Amino acid sequence: MKSAHAKNSPAAPGAARRLPPLNMLRAFEAAGRLLSVTQAAHELSVTQSAVSHQIKALEEWLGVALVQREGRGLALTPPGAAYLPGLTSALDLMARSTAGIERPTRRNTLAVNATSTFATQWLIPRLAAFCAQMPGLDVQLVTTVGHLDFEPADYDVSIRCFADGELAALQQRTPWRGISAGAFLPDVLTPVCSPALLEGAKAIQAPQDLARHTLLHSRSTPLVWQQWLQEAGTQDIQPAGDLVFDHAHLSVQAAIQGLGVALGNPRFLGEALAGGLLAMPFPQLLSGDKKYYWMLSPRAAQDAASVAFCGWLAVA
Repeated sequence: MKSAHAKNSPAAPGAARRLPPLNMLRAFEAAGRLLSVTQAAHELSVTQSAVSHQIKALEEWLGVALVQREGRGLALTPPGAAYLPGLTSALDLMARSTAGIERPTRRNTLAVNATSTFATQWLIPRLAAFCAQMPGLDVQLVTTVGHLDFEPADYDVSIRCFADGELAALQQRTPWRGISAGAFLPDVLTPVCSPALLEGAKAIQAPQDLARHTLLHSRSTPLVWQQWLQEAGTQDIQPAGDLVFDHAHLSVQAAIQGLGVALGNPRFLGEALAGGLLAMPFPQLLSGDKKYYWMLSPRAAQDAASVAFCGWLAVA
């Protein structure tokens, strides 16, 4: 007759292994190792809520608490700290065993974070050229609304627009330390509109003529019209109306439809300008003192594809 110890031992021949579902284990192991639900979600290519749900389910399965919230990150409980090393070793062993027999078809990925307007107007129209240079690479493009509503360490490359000195100040914060960056594109704005608005009784010929038209705004850049009008010496005009959109690229699309006048970066709108969908009534009146920067996360600093992408941004 088998002893009680042999009956409960995982190594006993024929004994059934009592294990939680693998997704629960992977979610806890990643979050516990990184001490971040956000970074675990990025690593596992799932949502943050999915990671949190799997960890909670594992805690219920085990009947013990494994993690606890600590500011914006996580801390391991004593049971969690005891459980994690064995899981990490086991998953590493599984990964090595799998890599030893799987066919070499896995593709590399590049995770890029950018604002919606930059992605829509500048990056996506040019992205095919980069992908053609890197045929074995899959680009994962994530857009976020807020200027600082992201953590650059969560992505290989992030792209944002900063005034002089703004980025240097951010790099002093803990989540931004170790981030390398480089400017590659000026952010300058000028009025753009349908060519039809340059003709007729209300033709736009001088900045003062904007008073006869609707100005198109975006919530993501709420002060740019005020700055442009001030620099053009027309800060006191009262436009015929105002329309507000969530993103700058939506205001430009509204301008194409003839709804009014938007502010756009000429370098973003080359095709629309060349194709006659948009016109610049005052191409010499440019406003803006910011630049677009690429930001390389510490983990991607030695990654050839990430470095190549940053270099490509400067010449695209």
